[in-house]
Amino acid sequence: MNDIVRIGFYVKNSFQVDHLAPLFRQTPGAKWIAKNRKKIKALKRFSSQKVVTSIFRLRSLMDNDFDFVISHANPPGKRKLLKSKFVMVQYGYAKEPYNFGAWRENADLILAYGEYACAKFSKRARSLSIGNPRWDDWNSAEFKKLSFSRLQKYRNGSNATILYAPTWGSLSSISDWIKPIIDLSKNYSVIIKTHHNAKIDIETLELSNSANIHFLPDEDLFSLFCVADVVISDFSGAIFDAILCKLPVVLVAPNNLDKAKMGKKLNLDSIEI
Repeated sequence: MNDIVRIGFYVKNSFQVDHLAPLFRQTPGAKWIAKNRKKIKALKRFSSQKVVTSIFRLRSLMDNDFDFVISHANPPGKRKLLKSKFVMVQYGYAKEPYNFGAWRENADLILAYGEYACAKFSKRARSLSIGNPRWDDWNSAEFKKLSFSRLQKYRNGSNATILYAPTWGSLSSISDWIKPIIDLSKNYSVIIKTHHNAKIDIETLELSNSANIHFLPDEDLFSLFCVADVVISDFSGAIFDAILCKLPVVLVAPNNLDKAKMGKKLNLDSIEI
């Protein structure tokens, strides 16, 4: 670590690692923080980067070994840290009641995409507009070149490539739309990128019968944008990332969407509605 401040990035899944990586790279001496070493190593995203883990004393580790902890998530225990400053980073615009909800009050600072989000977050904690961290990747010619080279095998000649990126839980469109999505593979290459919290088995989607269907739940979303021609999504933050990257977006929704399905995460004021 550097001699001035000790900074850690607390992550729980591959999406968070990919999203925070541009900030991590700009932070000399930073370390990744995770609960389970075996699980975090399975993500295969860290190479020689320093990772510290603790199953039973995660809060204590953050409070005693770091001055600042940067994360998407709540602090362990879902309450403020006692000593270290906890910095939350915005990860999307979708599902406003949740994204801008009361749990954000556990942050000492929130890093937001822009002024709209900053105004929303400021009701919960001090907020600062920094833009989307992935913008650095998207504006990197090297990132696009490497991503396209690695993923172009999922394109099918001159036919368009469709990326389907649904959210998870009751707001996910996957149960109602997976068959129409699969049918698109008759004419197009279709990549299915499920949410990192979704427990979807590739066999349950009956994908094996089509050579044009590619199930890539653990792939980086912005890397997939490099080979996609259009994005289909529902109430996922992926729709706003796709718009940021100037990709055409098709919106779908689960059937019979009502207040019960919306729950506490979505309301009629959410900008995706």
